[in-house]
Parts: sequence; C-alpha cells; structure tokens
Amino acid sequence: MTRLFRLAYSFLLVAGLLSPAAQAQSLGVLTHDPSRASTPNSPPAAARTTVLSLPFFDDFSTQPEGAPSVQRWTLGGGTLVNNRFVLAPPSRGAATFDGLNGKGQPYGSFFSDTDTLTSQPIDLSGLAATDNVYLSFFWQAGNIFSAPTAASSSRPVYIQLEFLGNGGPNDWRPIWMQRSQGQRTGFRQLLFAVNEARFLHAKFQFRFHTSGNQSNVDNDDAWSIDYVRLDRNRSAADSTNRDIATSRPLTSLLKRYTAMPVWQYNASPTPANELNNSISTTINNLGPGPAGTPVDWLGTLQVLPGGPVATTAKTGKSLDPHTRQTPVTVDARSLAIPLTPEEKTIRHSIYLLTGETATTPTVRNDTISRLTQLRNYYAYDDGTPEGTLSIERFSTGGLRYRALRFDLNKPDQVRSLRIYPILPAAAGRVITASVWDDEGGKPTAQPKATQSITIPATLPAGQPFIDIIFAAPVSVSGTFYVGYGHGPFGNQVVPFGVDLNNAPPEGYFLRNTFGVWENASFDYSSVGGAPAGSIIMRPVMTNNTAVTATADARTAAAYSLYPNPSTGLVRVEGPYQQATVLDALGRVAWAQPTAQLGQPALDLSHLPGGLYLVQLTLPNGLLVTKRLMLVR
Repeated sequence: MTRLFRLAYSFLLVAGLLSPAAQAQSLGVLTHDPSRASTPNSPPAAARTTVLSLPFFDDFSTQPEGAPSVQRWTLGGGTLVNNRFVLAPPSRGAATFDGLNGKGQPYGSFFSDTDTLTSQPIDLSGLAATDNVYLSFFWQAGNIFSAPTAASSSRPVYIQLEFLGNGGPNDWRPIWMQRSQGQRTGFRQLLFAVNEARFLHAKFQFRFHTSGNQSNVDNDDAWSIDYVRLDRNRSAADSTNRDIATSRPLTSLLKRYTAMPVWQYNASPTPANELNNSISTTINNLGPGPAGTPVDWLGTLQVLPGGPVATTAKTGKSLDPHTRQTPVTVDARSLAIPLTPEEKTIRHSIYLLTGETATTPTVRNDTISRLTQLRNYYAYDDGTPEGTLSIERFSTGGLRYRALRFDLNKPDQVRSLRIYPILPAAAGRVITASVWDDEGGKPTAQPKATQSITIPATLPAGQPFIDIIFAAPVSVSGTFYVGYGHGPFGNQVVPFGVDLNNAPPEGYFLRNTFGVWENASFDYSSVGGAPAGSIIMRPVMTNNTAVTATADARTAAAYSLYPNPSTGLVRVEGPYQQATVLDALGRVAWAQPTAQLGQPALDLSHLPGGLYLVQLTLPNGLLVTKRLMLVR
C-alpha cells in the first residue's frame, strides 16, 4: 500500500465515509444452518404407538444433537437439541427454538409462529387434583449469539406453554406466555399445576411454541427449554431436583487446535505437549440441601472405536445446594495418544461419580464427552456454526482477505482449503483461496498459491463444507497462513460459518484490507458481548504425499464411471480414496465430503448438465481422470 493510499484510507475512516460494516467485519446471525440437513427428524417408523405414563422427564442429555427424541416428543417442530447455542443450562443439552425448521431453513419473512415442542400423549386418566400433578421446566431467552427482539404490537416475540384439554386434538389451552423484553436471560425455572379435570385425561399433552422473526435475518429470536419434569405428588414449592449435572461444553483435548493431521501430531518433539494441560467443564448442584453434596470426578480418553480407556486420577469436592456453573477440571497430561500412523478419532470425557444407578433418569447428565480428529486437516473450530462472518462491504478496490495462522511440526503441503458457506446468501459468489508464508508474524504481501471457485447454489445432503483444491499441493514449513478473499460486491455480503464455542490463539486470525495485514476480531457491537469464536476454515494437508502423478494407462483403464451419460447418480468402478469433479473450465465443481470418501456412489444430481472431469485419487496417491456427461 502506498503512503498516499494509506492516508486516503485513514481519511475515509475518520470522515465517516465508510460505513461501520466497512470498518469492521460483520458478525451475523445464523440465517440458515446446513448442518441441520444431516440431522433430520426421526423417521415416522420410530414414532411411539403407546401412550406415556408418569413420570415424564427429559433434560435432553440422552441423545446426540438433532431433533428431540420421539420417545418423549412428537415428530417435527423445528427445535434443536444441542449444547452449543445455550448459555449455562441446568444440565448438559437443551431444546432450542432457533426460528429455523428441521432442515435448517427459515420459516418465512414475517413475525409469526416459528418452532414448537410437543410432548407425546401422557395418560393422566384416573388422577384428581389431590394427586398434585405439576409440570416444571427451565427456560432461557436468547442464545450464545444475542437476545431476542423486544416484543411489540407489530412484533409478536414470545414463548408460550399450552395444555391439551379433553375436547379433542385441537383443544389447546394457553397456560403461560413470556414476551421478550429484548434481553438475554439465564435459565429460570417455573412450575404449573395440572389439576383441572379437563386436563386429567388419557391423552394429555403439553407443548411449547414460539413466535418471532420467521426470516431469522437481523434478529435471532431464540428461546431454550431444559429439564422438563411432569409428575404427581409435587407442590408449587417443588423447585429442586436431587441431581448433580454437567453443563458447559467440554474444552478441547488439543492445546492449540481442535483437530490436526495425525502425522503432524506424531512429529512433535514432545507429542504430549500438543495436549491441553487440563480439560474442564462446569457442574450444577440442583439439590435442595441443606447440607452440601460431596461429588468426585475423573477424566478418560479412548481411541475409537475400541481402544483401551486411559483414566486420570479421581478428585472432587463438596457442592453447596443450588450452586451453579462450578468449574470442574481434570489433569490431562497423563492421557497419552498412541503414536501410530493411522488416522484417529479420540473421545475424551469427564465422569461425575455421584452414586446414581444406571436406571436413574438423570445419570446420563453425569458424563460429558467430546471428539477430536487426528486426520488430514487442521481446525480451530468444531465444525458447527452458531453465527456467520462476512467480509466488510466495499464498492471499490481489490480482494479483501481473512486468514488463519498455523504452526507446523514438520514441512508439509496444503492440498485444499475447506470452508463453510452459508447458503443461499453465499451462492454464486467467486471467492479465492490462498496460502501465504510467514513474514515477521504476518502473511507475506503476495500469496504463494491461489485458487478461485464459484460457490454452488446447493451442496449434497450432509455436506456443509466446500473444498477449494489448489492446482498443485502447496509446500509449507514452519508457520504458514491460509484464507479466502473476494472482491467488491456493493451491498451484498458473502457469509461463512463461525463457531462461537472455540477460538484460535490470540493473533492467529488476521485480515487484509487495502493490502495491509492486521489482527482481526469480530464486531460484537450489536450482540452484547458474544464470546470469541473461529471462522470455520480448515487447511487439508498431504504429508508430502504425491497426489498429482497420473496413473498409467493400464491402471486408468481399470476404472470406469457408469452410467455415462448420467442424470446424476454415478457409480465408480474400482477402489479410490477421494473424488473431485471439475467443470469444463477446470474449476472445482464438487469435492467429495469427508464422510463419503471412497464410497462407490457419487451423487452429482445438484450439478447442471454438461461435460465434467472426475478426478479419482487412488490409495497409492496416483490420479485417474475420467470424462462424465451429465444430462438434464
């Protein structure tokens, strides 16, 4: 950047001629969630055919992230069971009403009804008011990103509880409503008596539903529900639960990353130094007291699926009644990972030793776990977005870049940049992936490799990432940087996913505007103190294995694609490691996602008709290229 250009840029900032969005990158709400497409609601065949009986309990800790369990909740409704959007829940996991449907798409464009959470039918027949049936639950307004919009006459933003009366399937009676005050809250508990005769019938149900911004743009009218309990012999004062539960997401096993190539882990002079000194979560004592409750805990590590379980020493303390978010830490330095060359999935956990039996409903919330991948890529994120990031809006000038820094344990090669576009807003935009060497703690002025791609309008089901594959693997050593950039699009933005539960080290996230590199940070001015985060952006490495050498004619002849021409579903004849599809101009049109690597079927139904080249990387690193005609 010339001195004159620097002065001009400074003048624009001081004079206010650049909008706030131009002066800082824009952190936005998650308007679409591609990861939801891979966690669909349970199929109708899994629905219950029998009515439930008391007690009814769900703290949403007995299932992986996704739709609520059909064992207790009816199908559909759009709520997401998770432990990453909520703040300090009573126990691990909650049901979040995030304003997106079960496929991660917005409901519409108005302020109106959004998500629902409806219990399965519960048999309350034969009960009377004297049986003291009460429903209790915790609720929270807002989420990790922001507070909901303040309710008004033109903006109905609320959460409501309804009971089903005995007048038929549409006899829903409102019991409680909480209108948004425009503020994020902690979890608060409420109890409601189920003592009217019209509710004490054989097919009683209760449901929560929310109203807010159906487009999920500019606002994030989110609510969450946790620790739902319906039972008899309770009272209006029954606000405690004899339970000690884990809460906050478990910290990363790795000290610098959330994932890294297995060969880079093994190449560390002291591999154990790649691990965090400790791993931690928080726990809650939901019990009544009056005395404190002693609790012990320990940590474990296991290479999945069936490796031996390493265990830390046991420790513990006494928790006073009603204490919340008490830090729990275990020493992880003894949890060594085997130094073998194969890729690994590692599960580390913290177990609470509370003395509960295996049949106790709350025993599942005594454990919290996390997976770590030692495969072929680096990451500072966990692969799931809670917000979006868009490069600032400029109407003139060249590319604006965002980059992440990575420190190698041995020289390597970058094969591709894996990134998480938020569709459809990012569709059709041309972005450029780049690799830079290090120069004085910042990327060099010029990248050593670039590769451009047009973001597709759709991605295959279950594939939220796109891989921007460089024309040839890019050699790197010591410290390097990878990132993406794009040119001016006027008032239009190109959003990518941001993980708000994990972050790179200080100074490892950078931006380039007008040719100058500087440390980057998220603009939190509109979200009231959201936590630090990481853009979901991962360099895929090669371990210096040749991937561009072309297989000989005899080897290539053993591979085929059929049918060819094809309408979209293509089968690969012959063993391979990864498939990449190039369009007629040599641009990457589709890169096979990690979960589908080497599978015999390629679903290319989302690509337009035309001639393509399918590149197959073989197990020995050689490359086979086949022509494919897609017809529409």
